[in-house]
Amino acid sequence: MRDSTYNNELLKCVRCGACKTLCPTYSTTLNESMGARGRIAMLGELDMERFTPTKRLAEKIFGCMLCGACKNLCPAGINIPEIIYQGRTALKNSYSKGLLLRTALKFSASSPDTFFFILRWLQRLFYQPLSKTGFVRYIPEITPRPFKKRVQVYKNIKKVSRIAFFAGCSVNYFYPYLGDALFNILLSKGHEVVVFKGENCCGSPFRALGLEQEASELARRNIEHFNKVRAEAIISICPTCTMVIREQYPLLTGDTISNLLDINEFLIKYDIAENLEISPRTVTYHDPCHLSYGLGIKNEPRQILKGIKGVQFTEMDHADECCGFAGLFSLHFKDMSKSISRKKVANISKTSAETVVTSCPGCITQLESVKKEANLNIDIRHIIEVIDEAMHG
Repeated sequence: MRDSTYNNELLKCVRCGACKTLCPTYSTTLNESMGARGRIAMLGELDMERFTPTKRLAEKIFGCMLCGACKNLCPAGINIPEIIYQGRTALKNSYSKGLLLRTALKFSASSPDTFFFILRWLQRLFYQPLSKTGFVRYIPEITPRPFKKRVQVYKNIKKVSRIAFFAGCSVNYFYPYLGDALFNILLSKGHEVVVFKGENCCGSPFRALGLEQEASELARRNIEHFNKVRAEAIISICPTCTMVIREQYPLLTGDTISNLLDINEFLIKYDIAENLEISPRTVTYHDPCHLSYGLGIKNEPRQILKGIKGVQFTEMDHADECCGFAGLFSLHFKDMSKSISRKKVANISKTSAETVVTSCPGCITQLESVKKEANLNIDIRHIIEVIDEAMHG
């Protein structure tokens, strides 16, 4: 976003407060400075040099979850999340909490596999004792072998079409079994599948910490790599990756990755989830913020689940409210993250569902953490796991 555009967007705010109605940090704190309207006002004052960059101001701007709930509520049409990103870039040096993570992310940009290899050993040495003290939150085990380091092309004799996979950091380093589930589905339907070794992080955590230049470089690399791939579609099972590539890459680089589909869009477009059956169970669905608010995909996963024989679907209250994860937010604002997640637990519990399905690896991490804390007896699944089970038992 150019400086002139940023200035104009700040000036468009009429202080109506519509953006606060779904803001999770405002509803949790009831503090004006922790709502979208308050943040826009403060950044406006900073832009006009009536505020100076301070640690306290940076805390308020970095305290946004970037869930996007406010974006479609603004009558003036302000892209509020984009304003927050720009504000973070301006305030990153005032945000002392982010110093260590910014340093780590800069290193990971050039050597992600080495970075996660080091993290894996640190996790093995220190995670168990620290997690028992409550000092660190639940973190899924880092895989010893990144998903993208496996076979690069999964050939199929039938070869209905060629599909490429944008795995994202979550699948590559934390949830490779989700990639396996997706490939089981695709290969059984006759698709050839490509895992692109040149894939980089989508850039989301970099932008979240104000590292705009680094995020732009990662975007350019991914665009260059993936637009060389000849495939009918490129699939992502992480809505944050999909949203960033679709919505933010054009702003960062003027270009994007073509033919990118969220897994729910793909399943419906290609009739993948037709005529499936699963052992009987009660299922509820949690909407990931970047899927529902960011991409506008809400009905598709419900349509898929309701179409599976054996699924008794029950809608939870406020299914589209944030689970409290929001990436780095859950590390820096632990108490607020827990408070938001407890509301989600209460709404899940009221459904009496045996299984909570979602479409986001990040939400799985948060829900598993909440499940552990609340001693909740419930199965948490990504939608592709449900489809894979229904297809292959």
